[in-house]
Amino acid sequence: MFAKGDYVFYASGGICHVEDVQCAPLPGMPADRTYYVLRSLHDANGVSYLPTDCTTVFLRPILTSDEAERFLKDVNDVETITAPDAKSLRTNYQEAMRKNSPDEWFRVLKTIRERTMQTTDNARPVKLSETERTFSEEAKKYLYTELSLALDLTTAQIEACLFENGSKIAE
Repeated sequence: MFAKGDYVFYASGGICHVEDVQCAPLPGMPADRTYYVLRSLHDANGVSYLPTDCTTVFLRPILTSDEAERFLKDVNDVETITAPDAKSLRTNYQEAMRKNSPDEWFRVLKTIRERTMQTTDNARPVKLSETERTFSEEAKKYLYTELSLALDLTTAQIEACLFENGSKIAE
């Protein structure tokens, strides 16, 4: 069970702050059930009321600082996503994002970043699709927020840790 003040990843709301844990926070809700009041960090108006005994939605704690540091030490070992064509690549991105895992979010980001550094046969940079840009933004939003909270760093520092230094934690 999560406590007031915790940060969690909620599949429907992204990274959320547990603002409260209370019985029936809104009129019409069963008075005998306890709910998490979750405030999305990605949507200023995003508040969710989730029963604490609900098992049908994905809800997990964010990484601890130790887990986040281990994650940063291992980022260079993360393999990119490969696919024979654009449709398969999109499917692989979707599957990775559905796992709701920092490792998978980073795989998506690393793959897209490497694709932007490739060139076509006539030496032009590979152009990302709107779908890839959307996956990249979503993965960044979730991963950078989670690592920022766990390590008390800015998102710029997180990006530097992930892509410039690899295993160095910016201070």
